[in-house]
Amino acid sequence: MDNTQDEIIIREALPEEAKKIRDLIREAMEFYRRASGINAEVLESLTESTESVKERIRRHHCLVATYNEIPIGTITVNYCDNPMKYSFSAQTARTLREYKDCAYISRFAVAEGFRDTGLGVSLMNEALRMPVSTRSGLVLLHTAVSNLKMRDFYTNRGFVILDSEDSRGYERGLFAYMSDQNGRDNLTA
Repeated sequence: MDNTQDEIIIREALPEEAKKIRDLIREAMEFYRRASGINAEVLESLTESTESVKERIRRHHCLVATYNEIPIGTITVNYCDNPMKYSFSAQTARTLREYKDCAYISRFAVAEGFRDTGLGVSLMNEALRMPVSTRSGLVLLHTAVSNLKMRDFYTNRGFVILDSEDSRGYERGLFAYMSDQNGRDNLTA
């Protein structure tokens, strides 16, 4: 299959795509789980229902990348009016208390045949350009610290790790993307 960017469309997901998006997330999260050395029981994304995905699509900003109308990538951005809810240490609090609100990225997934093609970069850049992400200047996400490929992916996009914790049975890093005072970002290809 020729999986070039010319044939891929990134758009808001539709509730009727929830089952296919759920299946995509499960496949990608199983790969992430194995690459990160995480027990399956601690990742709720592996058991998330179609109804839960449908609700997320309705309530948040869920993007989907499609190839021939088949979901091959997804990312969700939601608004948070209190960044301190993600604080778990003095180190994270020092940064988070500077912001009145933030965006939070979750359920980022790319289908196996489309990894390492630039699709993940395109999805992340689209998510970071959404008004929900640019409004406060702060975007947060978590990833396993043990997953060097994902850590590098996020730091190469301009995210910095604020701190990490292990309350879910594995070391999760809290990553932050902060645009400058003039609203400029450092999105990269």
